[in-house]
Amino acid sequence: MSGTDSALKEFILPFSALSENRKEPFTAELEAAAVFALAEEERAKGGGLISARPEEKIAFIAKIGYPLWLFPWQETTLIFDGLNRANATLSYAAIPDVGIFMENLKRGAKTRETYLAFLSDYLNYFQAPATEKSTQINGLISSSEFLKEFDVYRREAAEISEQHSSVALLSPLLEEASITAALDELKTLHSSLKADHDRLYWCMKFLNKATRHYVKLLHDKAKAVRDEFAVKIKAQEELIEPKITQLKEDYDHKIIEATKNFEKQEHSLQKEKVKLEKSREAALAKIEHYKLEAKTRAEKDDRVGEQKWKEKANEMKKELSEIEEHLKGAEKSLKDLEERKSLEIFNLRNELEAKVKEARQPLLELESSRDAKLVLLKQESETLEQQTKLITEQLGRTAKLTETFIENFARLGLKQELPMKDGALFYVPFYVACYQVDSTKRYLFFPPSVANAFGFSTRIKGALGKTKIKQLLTPRFEVVTSLMDTLQVLAYQNAAFEAELRELCESLNMLKQDATRESIKRGVDALQKEGWLSEKEQQALSQKIA
Repeated sequence: MSGTDSALKEFILPFSALSENRKEPFTAELEAAAVFALAEEERAKGGGLISARPEEKIAFIAKIGYPLWLFPWQETTLIFDGLNRANATLSYAAIPDVGIFMENLKRGAKTRETYLAFLSDYLNYFQAPATEKSTQINGLISSSEFLKEFDVYRREAAEISEQHSSVALLSPLLEEASITAALDELKTLHSSLKADHDRLYWCMKFLNKATRHYVKLLHDKAKAVRDEFAVKIKAQEELIEPKITQLKEDYDHKIIEATKNFEKQEHSLQKEKVKLEKSREAALAKIEHYKLEAKTRAEKDDRVGEQKWKEKANEMKKELSEIEEHLKGAEKSLKDLEERKSLEIFNLRNELEAKVKEARQPLLELESSRDAKLVLLKQESETLEQQTKLITEQLGRTAKLTETFIENFARLGLKQELPMKDGALFYVPFYVACYQVDSTKRYLFFPPSVANAFGFSTRIKGALGKTKIKQLLTPRFEVVTSLMDTLQVLAYQNAAFEAELRELCESLNMLKQDATRESIKRGVDALQKEGWLSEKEQQALSQKIA
């Protein structure tokens, strides 16, 4: 038996379970008989044509219990390999020190100036990718496939009582103290990750709250600046507006005077132009008249008269040319006058604009000072919000990463349905047969199995020469069955384990106990009746067990 504390609860799992199509019960007698028949089937009978093989003898057949520790941890139940052949690796994120960040955040948030400096200093604190670390937990079985199978299997466990005294319970090589130490280490790591996770979310909330606080202060300050300058600007406007009004009136008067002056000059030039235009029209009329007179004289053959009228027409043409020249000069003078008028009025307006601007300069200074302060306050507010957004996004990514690694803890074991207060030992049953030739030993292990029904397919395989008894028991699990590999390795490589195994199994060898032998005989007969054994096989096995 195992050397564990008597106060520790111990449970054993069933070796066999009925298949879906088996309706008959599979009793302990049938189970023992089936294992005995299979062990005998696998025994080397000796012989051989070329090189004779020695016949093996069965030293013992015993039912053993493979120890698994189940320990409650958080909301899970962790499974430890009692023979300490398993281990699990737990990965976790190594992130920047959240405690330092949090303390500096608290200190920096006391004033707006120090808060801005903090945000700038820690803008990339969580930007770098977190490095992954890992810790190894000796003995822990965390394979998801194993956990899935065992989660079903463990529900069939029964607390060990006197009726299980025929099972050789292997002593755990992994001590409870080692598991407790591993759990303490897990607890410390989990607490550290959980604390970091909680602090990260706290920092996110604190940052958002602090930023909202200071942004509001900046908005209030901006409002105060607008209100303060509104009073100053209004007062300045009350001083400046009368001056500007007077300036505009003065320059309106200057423009009116200049316009009147130019209108006088324009009137004189326009009068001269009209006189010249009338003179030109009169000259043109005279020229036409002189031409007609000359033509009339020519028709009357008055050479002298014709010549005189032509001379008068030519003289008038010269006069017309002089009139047109004077008219062009008058038009140019009018155009020049208009340009001078436009330029002078433009200059007067520019002078007014410059003097108004000069008069408004104190007002512009106030407005510029106000706008500069508002721009700085807006920039500071935007910087607070942008940097807070960047840092909180980094904090959020780091918190999510931490959550992922925290979730890995839950995957280390089974979900607790019924709370366990203390650890317990669960024994997975295996049958072991030891074959011996002289001093050489060979071990064969039979894993937890499904008991099948004898049916048509079994008959067909039997008719084809396959041993029917081999079809009775088939391994129930894939991954739990792999514990058998651990038993094989320890039996051949660990002398202390083999010695304990042999001592336990020899003391509970079902081939040496009268009650068990009789039970096996009855089981063999029952197997023959079901059809798993022929009469010849039944007789041979009965003789072996007799």
